[in-house]
Amino acid sequence: MNILHRNNFLISNVTLWRSSGVFEHVDIWVVDGIVEAIIPTQNLKLEAGSITGDGKCLLPAGLDLQTHLRVPGQLHKETPFTGLRAALRGGYAAVLAMPNTKPIIDVPRMVERARNELAEAEATLGVKVFLSAAVTIGQEGRELVSAHSLKEAGVVALTDDGRGVADSLIMKGALKASSTTGLPLLQHAEFPNHGGCLHPGQRQEMFRLAPYPDDPEWKMVERDLELLRDFPNAKYHVLHVSSQKTLRLVSEAKRSGLPVTCEVSPHHLYFCADDVQADNGAFKMNPPLRSGEDRSVLQAALADGTIDFVATDHAPHEREAKRDLESAAFGTIGLETCLRVLLSLVEKEKLSPQRLVQVFSSAPARFLGVEDEYGDIAEGRPFHAVLIDPKSVSRVTEDDFESLSKNSCFLGTELPGEVLAVFNRDWVAQLANI
Repeated sequence: MNILHRNNFLISNVTLWRSSGVFEHVDIWVVDGIVEAIIPTQNLKLEAGSITGDGKCLLPAGLDLQTHLRVPGQLHKETPFTGLRAALRGGYAAVLAMPNTKPIIDVPRMVERARNELAEAEATLGVKVFLSAAVTIGQEGRELVSAHSLKEAGVVALTDDGRGVADSLIMKGALKASSTTGLPLLQHAEFPNHGGCLHPGQRQEMFRLAPYPDDPEWKMVERDLELLRDFPNAKYHVLHVSSQKTLRLVSEAKRSGLPVTCEVSPHHLYFCADDVQADNGAFKMNPPLRSGEDRSVLQAALADGTIDFVATDHAPHEREAKRDLESAAFGTIGLETCLRVLLSLVEKEKLSPQRLVQVFSSAPARFLGVEDEYGDIAEGRPFHAVLIDPKSVSRVTEDDFESLSKNSCFLGTELPGEVLAVFNRDWVAQLANI
């Protein structure tokens, strides 16, 4: 990966994907990191430093709103540089880092520590890192954090990701904090103590592992939505939805006007419980892969807007932590493969290019309130974009990963799409000869 500081250039003859449509054969002039002009391809003699798109696709760079960067305290799993290089490899301009670090980000001084540890990688690679903080002290579910002081420290969301907020009184307090601060509350929907590993079914029984039904997920969402009725100014968001039962609850809540959004992870869109491999710890994630019917419902809900956007739940682990399903830590990496999974849905006509842009870029940007900076390619806007070859198809190998960890359930899978370059205002990450 070649990182270049360039803020003036021409990209010629690309197919531009925006949430509003697909525009073939356009030239894009970028001056001082801002889109100066988008015009029909002129077939000009290109100057040195210009980029020939050759009909490849250009779309707004992504924002991943569930990334475990493991900063601070877990450099054996991911470092600031490997995490943000993984984001670039996957076509992302910005990520939202989760707070279940060591120590946990639950007070302003930990926000400052995380920001300081990420600063060099951010400045070098041009990827913006937004920070979230825990909902409860130590993510123990017993005492709420000071949401106002954390917002003043710069966090943009609250979440106990990795654990659900099980206590109803604590959850009421969290929704009240969201109402008064405007910070989104991201719920890892899972009532504790179920002891499960895999979705109930043939593979779970074959591997003799504890069943992990969808009850802990949808029952927590059901509880939360009832509480949410008393907090109309809160921003309640369900992380990594896996179950069609959860989706039905979210859909009904949206129709009734409740302030609820949700996301899906790429592995739940692509795989199902029948794909789990006994000797591959990367297939152990939380929530687990569910039925083929659940997967189909998730795909349809992403296309029709019931699911607001896609987030990777990028969860890097060292090899020793992912040796087999029974002992493995939960989680799979996802930054480098998410866009390719979405392109596979476009290829199968289950997702339009316009909807891909929405769920990969514009909707996450709008969710965080940064849509003036990210999420679209238009004249007068900062240039955050990714150049791809959607027709390229290749098998995923460890060479595709910049992440320090290689625990991907997509290893060995054939996926379409090659990321050729990522543009972040004054920076160009060049991944291929263009």
